Amino acid sequence: MTSDMDHPWDEDALCAVCPGQVHDPGRFDIVDGPGPASRYDTTAGYRRDLDSGVPVCIHPHKIGFPVGRYASAGQRWPAEAEPAPHPGPMPDDPDALAGWMTALVRHADVDAVAEVLVDAERSAAQRFPAELVVNALRAALAEV
Repeated sequence: MTSDMDHPWDEDALCAVCPGQVHDPGRFDIVDGPGPASRYDTTAGYRRDLDSGVPVCIHPHKIGFPVGRYASAGQRWPAEAEPAPHPGPMPDDPDALAGWMTALVRHADVDAVAEVLVDAERSAAQRFPAELVVNALRAALAEV
């Protein structure tokens, strides 16, 4: 599936469980390798800092950006990386629904993903057939 996101890194070069697969720049921390301060969270699908709960990338060499506490401490993301634009309103094209929901998930705060998807499902159900909405939700949930 293609995404509407325009990340400043090559997603194919990242680990399948990297938070960079699902979050915009600055929405996760980057640390230099695995350690006792973070653990893989099976429900999220990526590592999280044990204290803050912030998503953590452990391979700065794969994502191509320096180690930093971007989400947990508000450290400024390197200037050349701008967050992808907000996904905007729900598309009229049924083929774009899954990409739109996925983009919503990628832009959502970690704690707000469930609420964002509930709202998206409610809106989409008013315009699209149930099967299409369920498939779009599945695609978006695969990104969480």
